Amino acid sequence: MAYTIKDIAKEAGVSTATVSKVINNKMYVAPGTRSKVLQVMKRLNYTPNVSAANLARKSSKMILYADHFYKGLPYENPHMFDIICGVSHELSRKGFHLSLLNLDSSGKQTSAILEDAIRSRIADGIIINGTMVSPQVEKTILRQDFPQICIGAPDFDSILSWIDTNHTLSSSLAVDHLISCGCRRIAFMGGRKEDKIFMDRLKGFRIAMEKHGLEIPETYITYNEPNIESIVHSATELLQQSEAPDSIICTNSLMTVGTMQAIKEAGLSIPNEISLIAFDDHPYTPMLSPAPTVIDIDLFNLGVHAGNLLLKKVKDPAMLIQTYTALPRLVQRATTRPLND
Repeated sequence: MAYTIKDIAKEAGVSTATVSKVINNKMYVAPGTRSKVLQVMKRLNYTPNVSAANLARKSSKMILYADHFYKGLPYENPHMFDIICGVSHELSRKGFHLSLLNLDSSGKQTSAILEDAIRSRIADGIIINGTMVSPQVEKTILRQDFPQICIGAPDFDSILSWIDTNHTLSSSLAVDHLISCGCRRIAFMGGRKEDKIFMDRLKGFRIAMEKHGLEIPETYITYNEPNIESIVHSATELLQQSEAPDSIICTNSLMTVGTMQAIKEAGLSIPNEISLIAFDDHPYTPMLSPAPTVIDIDLFNLGVHAGNLLLKKVKDPAMLIQTYTALPRLVQRATTRPLND
C-alpha cells in the first residue's frame, strides 16, 4: 500500500502542513513532534515524492537585500554598499542575483512590505539590515518560514539568524594601541545615541578603559550629529577642558575630519601633543593629512560571508546562524606614535 502525506499526518496526529515541514526540513517544528513524524514515516516505509518537492521549491535564483534606501544614503552610510557589493559578489559566484527591497518605498509598515515580498515568492531568501528588525518583523519572517540573515544582531533576544562585526573588540584594539603609545587620558568622539554601531563601540571603549584601570570623565565622551560644523565645535570644547585629553578615538570617518580640523585650529601637533585613532578607512580618511591610524573592518568580506551563509540556509532552512565575523585590524599610520618611540 502506498501511503500519502495525509496518512502520515493522521497516524502522527498532526496537520499535513507539519508533516510537510518535517519532510522539507523546515524550521520551528517542536523536536518531539518532528521525532514522532519521522518515526511514523519510518514505520510505514513512507518515501516522499522528491521530484514534486523539488518542483514546489523551484528556485528563483534571486536574493533580496532589504533596507531603507533614500537620497543621500551613500554619504551617510557608505559601508552599506561595501556589504552589498560583497553579497552580490558571492551570490554571482553561486549563480544567484541580488535585488534591493526598499522598506520605506510605499508608506507601508516594514512587516507588511516583507510579508508581501515573501508571499510573492520572487526570491529564495532575504538579507535584512538588523536595525530594521523588530519583534513584529521577526514574527512575519518566522511565520512564513523564509530563509533570512540579518546584517547586525537585532537589539532584542531573537531566534533569527544574524552576522555581525564585533564592535566591542574593535574599541578594545583602539584603546590598547593608544595605551601602548603612552596615552592615558583618552576621549571618545561619538555619534548619536540612536546609532547602534556607535553605542556598541562606546560600550567596548568603557570596558577596555576599565580593564586598564583608567577613569573616563563623562566630558571625555561626546555625542554628535553627522554634521561637520557641530563636530568641530564639539571637538574644540573637548580640547579646551582644563585637563584636556592626550588622545581621541573617533567613531567614524566623518568624525575624524571634524576632530582633526579642531586639533589643527587649536595649534596642537599630531601625534606629538595629541594622538588620534579612527574607526573606518572610508570614505574620508584617505584624504586627510597626517594619515590617520585606523581600526579597519573589511565589510566587503562581511557581505561575502552573509551571502554564503544565506545560501546555506536556503538549502537547510532549519540552520540557525548567529555569529561575529570580519575581524577588525589596526592600521598604524601617522596620528599615533610608533610603538618603539
